[in-house]
Amino acid sequence: MNPSSNPEEELRRREKELREREHALRLRELEAEINQTHQPPLYETAKHQPSKKSLQQWSKQLVNVAQFMGIAVAVIITIRIATWLTGVVIVGGVAWVAYKLFFESDRARR
Repeated sequence: MNPSSNPEEELRRREKELREREHALRLRELEAEINQTHQPPLYETAKHQPSKKSLQQWSKQLVNVAQFMGIAVAVIITIRIATWLTGVVIVGGVAWVAYKLFFESDRARR
């Protein structure tokens, strides 16, 4: 075919080839999209059935809670005892200072 003889025919032929290539490319893209969306997920999910281990887990949790509560009660009791002892020491110290100031000085004068 001589390009100078019919340039319009040549242009139409090239446009048609270009449209066909674009159409084929778009079809491949759509096929790739479809194949990508219909692939199975990367992970499998499974329902967990309750087992005998759940009772063991509950008992372990119950033991942990009981230990925590025991420690908390022990700390509270220790703080209360320490507070009471601190009060006793303070009152005893004030009484000892008062004794030294008032009663011991009276005996030294006699």
